[in-house]
Amino acid sequence: MALNIARMAQRAGHYVRVLACAVDPQKTGGIVTDVPINGALDAVYQGLPVTFIPRSALPATADISLDVDEEVVSKLVVWMQQERFDVAHVMHTMRMGSAVLAAQRCKLPYVLTLTDFFLPCARINLINLKSKSCVDPDEGRRCVKDCSTAPWTSHSYLGRFKQSQSLLQAAGARVAPSEYVAERYRESFEQTDIQVIPHGVDFLALGLATAPVSRNLPSGRFLQLVFIGTIIPQKGLDIVLKALALLPGAPLRLKVIGGFHGNSAYHDEAKTLSAGDARIEFTGSLEASEVFKMIGEADLLCLPSRVPESFSLVLHECAVAGVPALVSTLGAPARQVAAHDCGQAVETGNPKAWAAAISALLDTPDTLKKWKRNLFLPLRIEEEAFFYGSIYQRLCK
Repeated sequence: MALNIARMAQRAGHYVRVLACAVDPQKTGGIVTDVPINGALDAVYQGLPVTFIPRSALPATADISLDVDEEVVSKLVVWMQQERFDVAHVMHTMRMGSAVLAAQRCKLPYVLTLTDFFLPCARINLINLKSKSCVDPDEGRRCVKDCSTAPWTSHSYLGRFKQSQSLLQAAGARVAPSEYVAERYRESFEQTDIQVIPHGVDFLALGLATAPVSRNLPSGRFLQLVFIGTIIPQKGLDIVLKALALLPGAPLRLKVIGGFHGNSAYHDEAKTLSAGDARIEFTGSLEASEVFKMIGEADLLCLPSRVPESFSLVLHECAVAGVPALVSTLGAPARQVAAHDCGQAVETGNPKAWAAAISALLDTPDTLKKWKRNLFLPLRIEEEAFFYGSIYQRLCK
């Protein structure tokens, strides 16, 4: 998403430079430089100049907090002034606390895209330690009550909320990708003005990769399901795998597109659940063009997230390709499919409910046809860039 916005701005004739954090500098590539700080990397990615700050230069807590390194802040202020930027677009605040403070100090206006719930929630997903949905942080007090765990203390949780509030208030514009996200931020930070600009879809790339296929489920054909996402507990792949186990012999197939990441015990569970079921195929991580191609071959997207999704780009890409979805009852996707009657929200974390929903589609394929007819038309990346461009112009006046 950041790449799309940067590309669109560059194509519009603007000078664009991306500032990012290099968690693993050896994999990032680029030329080592002392600008803006020692150990920084200067690179070009798909025509975009990128400056990487090494993760080692930032506070140890930068992954979960807005803590800053004063030396890094000072050097970034000098760099931003030398580059003569007119506006900054903060696509995410993780590991960017020092950069945002530098922008504030040199009076550089910035747009803040609220990609997820990092600012109100140190766990990012608004799910507490008891795996329950969080209503709002209550200025950090609920974090202290429901998510008391190292390295957090009462003082640091309350301080994190104040930092987040200050960062939001100082932004020239605050943009959420969905009304769901906007509402959650308004509940968490009262009297905060937030507008909604959905993430755009690359219609051209999607159209070139996908080919129309029959989805009428003729006699003898199977229902092609697709799961797209990183294989981690939060994305809920195991829920779909357990649902399929409850439907032995059902005429369906499941393609799992995404790589294993993090929790190895969860990876073992997913492999065990799918073992011996020839209907399930793991493709691993794929290039975007290959993912788009497989979307075009699918009948139904499965989005069984255990945490509230803030938008789900893949849901919108599938809509462009004519593929409806079964989604978790949490987050923005549930609202989207309900608003357009182009899918179904299924109880979060309940394999039996997912099995019942899939079985119903096998029994009444006309439902799938109806959902397909009702699919919505997402925003294009060009339109998203246009709306952001209007904000840039306003902030530069």
